[in-house]
Amino acid sequence: MAPNLSLLAPIGLVLAVAACTRSVTLTDVADGGQRPREVVYRNVDGVRLKLYVFEPHTKAPARGRPAVVCIHGGGWNSGKPPFFFPHCRYFARRGVVAISIGYRLEKKGATTIADCLADCRAAIRFIRARADEVGIDPGRIAVVGDSAGGHLAACLGVGSGLSGERSPGVVRAEPDAMLLFNPVLDLTTKRWIERVQGADPDRARSLSPLHLVASGQPPCLLMHGSADPVVPVEESRRFADAMKKAGNHCDLIVLDGVAHAFVLAGYTAGDDVVVQSIRAADAFLRSLGYLKGKPRLRADRHRPVRTRLFDME
Repeated sequence: MAPNLSLLAPIGLVLAVAACTRSVTLTDVADGGQRPREVVYRNVDGVRLKLYVFEPHTKAPARGRPAVVCIHGGGWNSGKPPFFFPHCRYFARRGVVAISIGYRLEKKGATTIADCLADCRAAIRFIRARADEVGIDPGRIAVVGDSAGGHLAACLGVGSGLSGERSPGVVRAEPDAMLLFNPVLDLTTKRWIERVQGADPDRARSLSPLHLVASGQPPCLLMHGSADPVVPVEESRRFADAMKKAGNHCDLIVLDGVAHAFVLAGYTAGDDVVVQSIRAADAFLRSLGYLKGKPRLRADRHRPVRTRLFDME
């Protein structure tokens, strides 16, 4: 007898829902599993730039799913999208469309930080313009960024006034929420200004989220380690103060004694800190209505993450 597909389909749906709601370890999402769907979103300078898309296995609601779009760090001139694949796998299990962006890297005399940002804007516009095709709610797109990726994510959120973001007929590249981990927020300082094309102070200011804060900008989660030797925690404190003074929602979490890039599995921090930061991101997204239920991620005491990010393919 042929199987009754009308009976099997609900069972499959129940199993898929169960897979999305049960507890998962950091090792599970860091060491493999779901592979992304690759989508070219831009061709520029002979480079085909890709989105790496992780989709849940459950049926999308009528209004579409929220999206979590991740931007990797690496000082603008290194790093790669797989840095955020573990996070994408986790959030796909939580029922959102999770995407890691590939963008051009800074190269002296060729590609600038502004070019990196232009690619990220193009990526968000591409995603929002095709939201119906992927089952995404175009009004619930959150960006996540670490370090230089946190800078780019913050620029997307607070730089709309400079990019013609709200002009009629322009698809918004502005996200609906920002989750920033040890982000670079002020390029006008001595440490960073040399990285800006021509070391131009006005150019540096136009690329500094700290100096672009205004009212009506997206809600933000900031996490920073107090022992960060790369980006001083004071940058995040000043940004959080500026956001609150402008009337924007901004939550700041300072992790005592924690260094840089703590959100990346197998990098500088132990598994507990990585899990803590991802669970904080989960809680923030729940507060915005992007997720439901409790965080599902935990550390694996028996199998700590050992993957070195720079070895990821």
